[in-house]
Amino acid sequence: MQAGRFVAAILAAALFTTAAPVHAQQQQPAPPPAPATDPLLGQFGAIVEVAPPPPEAARLANLLNTSLSSLEPQRRRRQDVYLVVASLWDDPVFEREAVQAEAILRQHLGAEGRSIILSAGGQGQRQYPAATPTNISATIGHVASIMDPNEDLFVLFVTSHGTSNGAISLRERGRLDASLRPISLSAMLSQANIRNRVVILSACFAGAFIPPLQNPDTIVLAAAATDRTSFGCEPQRDWTYFGDAYFNRALREGASMLEGFERAKTQISTWETEQHLTPSNPQSAIGANAAAMLGRAEREAH
Repeated sequence: MQAGRFVAAILAAALFTTAAPVHAQQQQPAPPPAPATDPLLGQFGAIVEVAPPPPEAARLANLLNTSLSSLEPQRRRRQDVYLVVASLWDDPVFEREAVQAEAILRQHLGAEGRSIILSAGGQGQRQYPAATPTNISATIGHVASIMDPNEDLFVLFVTSHGTSNGAISLRERGRLDASLRPISLSAMLSQANIRNRVVILSACFAGAFIPPLQNPDTIVLAAAATDRTSFGCEPQRDWTYFGDAYFNRALREGASMLEGFERAKTQISTWETEQHLTPSNPQSAIGANAAAMLGRAEREAH
């Protein structure tokens, strides 16, 4: 290891666990790591993070602070939408998808001034705050502090590789290796008192996030069933199959977010059949209260 760099291994009993390597095309995921048991009978693993050089670390901290401080506060007696988009793996396809999806969702939901992108990086100099465990938690916490938990809607889109144990991987080559578990995301949102929410997940096995998240105030849209991979994540692509079908086609063509998900399922099934792929079987859970708030947001934005 080069001098001046160090590895911080932080036990994360509730939030993040180590990521298993995943095949670049999401078709041959590696088996999950064996979980360990902590004294409180939970599961924990290590977040392995190599600190960047001080100048880069300072720039990344400023980038996050600037992005968070630019978010506009909630307007009283109005339903505002807050949008968080996170690319968690450093293959360029995920950052491209995140950036394009953020623009589409921001316009579709009227979230101008209330959206933020976190990214594990793609190519070239970093333009967005890093999608580290701490930054993800800090972003959720900051958004919660400026939104109204009763009036406002929180929308989260995450794109990355997934693992067969149901986690979504975080990776920056040579710097970060971790994963976000479904129960961890649910816990963070609950701890932040974010109740009205739409969670969209583009990753293999993303259906695993539905059980701990679903309730009347939550919508979950997942690119694949709990036991299925999703496709289209080659680094040179602009979109994954799910992102292309849902954001780039259905929403761009004017569908509502729930109607668009059904259209995307049909489109993805067509592509998978043509290419003789095992169906990814996208999944959803639609909470009635969240659906009403989402419909209102879409009407007011248009």
